[in-house]
Amino acid sequence: MENKSEITPRQAKILAAIVKENCDNCQPVASGDLAEKYNFGVSAPTIRNEMQELEKQGFIKQPHTSAGRVPTDKGFRYFVNELMDRVKLTLKEQDTLKRELMKLQMAHMEMGRRLTKLLSEHSQSASFALFDNEVSTMGLSNILSNPGLQAEDAREIAKFFDDIDQHAEKMMQDYSGMGPKAMIGKEIELSKTSDYSMIVSGLQLPSGKKGIIGLVGPKSMKYEKNMSLMEYIAKLLGGGAGVILLTIIK
Repeated sequence: MENKSEITPRQAKILAAIVKENCDNCQPVASGDLAEKYNFGVSAPTIRNEMQELEKQGFIKQPHTSAGRVPTDKGFRYFVNELMDRVKLTLKEQDTLKRELMKLQMAHMEMGRRLTKLLSEHSQSASFALFDNEVSTMGLSNILSNPGLQAEDAREIAKFFDDIDQHAEKMMQDYSGMGPKAMIGKEIELSKTSDYSMIVSGLQLPSGKKGIIGLVGPKSMKYEKNMSLMEYIAKLLGGGAGVILLTIIK
């Protein structure tokens, strides 16, 4: 985890705004845009100076010759660890998820497929679910249509999904007992050339059966929403939805 003293409160607010804008628009962020949209109480030149400091410390970078800046892996990691406020799912979203999860009272082999479909639809990312002797994936089309992902990164994600059977055992060992965790870029040890992000969470169904769910997407994915989505689904499947889910996978 980054030392909190590395960055001033004002720089932290500016970094959070840069991450938000980049995640929303998949575009570099300029100081003028921040000055116009956010009430930091300082001028655009002051914001520009603060962005230069953030760049010196490795939190943001200038892609190509663009006048704007984008977060680096370090910047995304600092945001996730220190600045991110977990987004609460709306009551409508919670009700929708509950209704969809109720439909998971089905045969064993359909569990992963339905679950990955649910995840990919609500996150607009690629998703996977791992249970014993069952691997399901969904949503690669979301990746291919995302303007914030480079072609090479899309190929790496596709390769990760092609090889996911080979990673399944290690991932079950590493993540099946833990809550949602975000890994950014090279933090994904399963792929040495990764330049994207992955969120994984362990599951324990009411029957005691364990598994893993995961989302994969560009580093500009909506971490707050996706972390909350994973946490909420894991809670429901783990027994938070009560008797409704007791018949899932005996």
